[in-house]
Amino acid sequence: MDLDASVDTLLFTAFDFETTGLYSASDRVCEIGAVQFRGAAVTAEFSELVNPGVPIPPDAGAVSGISDIMVADKPPIAQMLPVFMEFIGDSILVAHNAEFDVGFLRAALHREGLSDVANSIIDTQILAQKAFPRRRSYSLQNLAEELNIPPGAAHRAFDDAVVCMRLFRECVNALSFMGDLSLREVLT
Repeated sequence: MDLDASVDTLLFTAFDFETTGLYSASDRVCEIGAVQFRGAAVTAEFSELVNPGVPIPPDAGAVSGISDIMVADKPPIAQMLPVFMEFIGDSILVAHNAEFDVGFLRAALHREGLSDVANSIIDTQILAQKAFPRRRSYSLQNLAEELNIPPGAAHRAFDDAVVCMRLFRECVNALSFMGDLSLREVLT
């Protein structure tokens, strides 16, 4: 990958998972949302509920609004992972608090005996700290509110992925006051 390439010429995939809990070792993915983009143009979208194979705890369901009934007839992660990995291809991944989502992705890939994700990864939480220093909070919802990014349905994977993409673009715009920004300048 050319680290000096302009971010406006590269293909990115902003993604988000909704999960049954906070721990990738024991909890499972119940929704995948992603949006691919190049510059300001959306090139593809991905939104799927996933049957996690375990009950969704009430506290997790209260956050996401996803219930056991909603995922009962949905495909398991074993079926969705190859589809999702094909979707992302070799694009650069973008996630907010990327350690969380990438941790769940890696854990699911490992459980299914699939290869680890090899894509470059950008964490918009870290990038936003560089672009917008001294904010009271770097949560996705607070940044969206402060930057006038429409929040969509917070804690639903596709809407959070779209907000993440828009936050990435806001960070790029804030950091590129001297011209094009290279991939090297946004990799976290």
